[in-house]
Amino acid sequence: MLWLSLVSLVAVEVPAARPTPDPAAAQVAAPDLDDPVQVDDVDVRIRRGAARLPPETELDGAEIDALGAWDIGEVLQRMNETLGGGAQAMVIINGKRVANPGVFSGFPPDALERAEVLPPGAAALYGGAPGQRVINLVLQRRFSSHDARVIGGRPTQGGTSSLSGDLRRSAISGESTQQWGGRLSRDTALRAEERDRGLEAVGGAGAEHGAVTVKPRVDLVAANLNLTRPLGDSSAVFSLNGQARNAYSVVPFGADVVDSRLRAETLGAAFGLNSQVVGWSVQANLNAQASRAREEGLADRRSENRSIGLALTANRTLMELFAGPMVANVAANISETRSVVDREQSRSTLDFNAREARGSLTATLSKADSDSRIARLVGDLLATVGGGVRTSSAGSGDEINGAIAWTPRKGVLLNGTLSASTDGVPDAQRFEPVYYGAPTVVFDFRTGEAVEVLPVRGGNPDLQAPRSQSLALNAALGPFTRWSLSANLGYQRLEAEDGIGALPDLTAEVEAAFPDRFRRDEDGRLISVDYRPINLRSSLAEGLNTSLNFNLPRPTGAAASEATVLRVAISHTFRLRNTVALLAGQPDLDRLKGDGGGISGQDARVMVDARRGRWGVNASARWQSGFRTRSISGQDSARDLITEPYTATDLKVTFQITSSAGRASQREEGVAPRRRSGGLQLALEIDNLFDARPGAHMGDGSPAPGYGRDIQDPIGRSVRLSLQRRF
Repeated sequence: MLWLSLVSLVAVEVPAARPTPDPAAAQVAAPDLDDPVQVDDVDVRIRRGAARLPPETELDGAEIDALGAWDIGEVLQRMNETLGGGAQAMVIINGKRVANPGVFSGFPPDALERAEVLPPGAAALYGGAPGQRVINLVLQRRFSSHDARVIGGRPTQGGTSSLSGDLRRSAISGESTQQWGGRLSRDTALRAEERDRGLEAVGGAGAEHGAVTVKPRVDLVAANLNLTRPLGDSSAVFSLNGQARNAYSVVPFGADVVDSRLRAETLGAAFGLNSQVVGWSVQANLNAQASRAREEGLADRRSENRSIGLALTANRTLMELFAGPMVANVAANISETRSVVDREQSRSTLDFNAREARGSLTATLSKADSDSRIARLVGDLLATVGGGVRTSSAGSGDEINGAIAWTPRKGVLLNGTLSASTDGVPDAQRFEPVYYGAPTVVFDFRTGEAVEVLPVRGGNPDLQAPRSQSLALNAALGPFTRWSLSANLGYQRLEAEDGIGALPDLTAEVEAAFPDRFRRDEDGRLISVDYRPINLRSSLAEGLNTSLNFNLPRPTGAAASEATVLRVAISHTFRLRNTVALLAGQPDLDRLKGDGGGISGQDARVMVDARRGRWGVNASARWQSGFRTRSISGQDSARDLITEPYTATDLKVTFQITSSAGRASQREEGVAPRRRSGGLQLALEIDNLFDARPGAHMGDGSPAPGYGRDIQDPIGRSVRLSLQRRF
């Protein structure tokens, strides 16, 4: 709240206009413009890759490089973290929606000319979900690179280690792009004897076996290929990716020690088209995926999944209203999936299909730059209404939604969204192969002790389609001043029936509601918990999100390699209400008070990205408040588990060993100047810099079982060193 008040004062006292660029800056910016278009004897230059709405926030080349990312996928992840709210942003390329924007996520960050965060109203213009944020990635006209990276890591406490290597080839030439890459990695196992866990009684005699692993050994091989090509007035996109993963662990199961192996392979392919059809901008994407997995040891089972899907989207301007265009968006999805599971003496086959159709209309009701005096007073006003229907093997449903975005003055944006829907169940939550995960320590409220259990992971084919109603209100201010100061305040309310969620903490109410999810031995000791997703009868969540962002001012027109960049993003979440009813007929459990598994009432995050010359620093700190989990709902007691506040800090420092200037003469003809050199880049990453560990105590103040230093987090602080080179 205080952040918004400060920004409001700044907005009144400081002009919002950016400084007028000098001639040198104009020379630098020139490549960002398309060739001039002549209209009525006047040359008009349109910014290349511009979206339908001006950006709320823009990252130029220097700011993108300051993120210290390996690929565009990491850039998007960092931007989504800055936006907050949890939902992933919709991605468009060069101001347009494309069939499969994911094919560009493997490109190097300097293949981007700029990245723009559009106002919340932009999602309606591009066919996104109401209130969804939109990120516009503008690619270089021409780009070429060969990159290699090697990463080695190890906890400062010793034990396990990791080693990985990446190779990548990337090229852009107008509408034609290609990117292929490969990855090899190995994470060694962490054995129980390498940590002081204080759990010698857990799992019977087998827990003392020296070979028991806390973290499995994992070997991974992955490769991908992505291509885009122009086809006359259309364009095509093709992607192919595959992965093989082997995991090996030695785990206690009751009084036994079991060798467990899990082998999984996945192959996916997609083909998409972007075209213009009778005035409609159309995107079609056909995708197919096949996977198989085999588990030996704890359970002998094989599973195979096959899926194919077709997604169609289209949009166009239907008419020009008095204030602006009316835009229509339509979308359709069709998918078929088959899952086969072979066990020792049984075989099961499950077929699943889904059909979905959506549509929306977006109208510009007022435009601040129009000739109307009333419109100039009102400002920009955009309204959207939409709906959809879906049918699947899990049932049918529909959706209706509406959104409004109002900009009463420059730098002030108010928007709201309202929706009611019956959603489908994602394939991953339904059909992911079932497997045993790495052993995890939980607090068993029934016995009052900490136990190490084998978690069952994977999909749940019995999930039902959830029904939900949501309301979101948001106020955004900025960016203002040369510091690009901006702030956001958002309110969200989500009410759901049969919502898909994770199993809450292991309280008496939870075990009574889902008894088949808990497996105990003859002595009543908990040995396994099924953590696959479940349907919760009803839930209600309300919260406030706030954020504050600013940048260090930079000289206009400064080259990316010479610029000093500093970006700071601060976000905070305050949960007003969170209740859940586990089964029909049961009362609501107040999770903020600790019923049905407690949750944190607040969390915050600070992210800093800085770059100067050859040096770069990326730091983040996250905090969550403490909370109580009651052993008996409705009352506090000495047997309650009180989780303490937790703060963790991550740090990354990079150094470019060879300067950009040293490679200037090696630029390819017609290719944009490189923002980074072809030399060696060294990076040091430290996760959990201060070696923080989760802590807890009982309601009577005594130490909580299962919360020793190496129990909840046996890794703690870890250090990674990476060497990256462009050839």
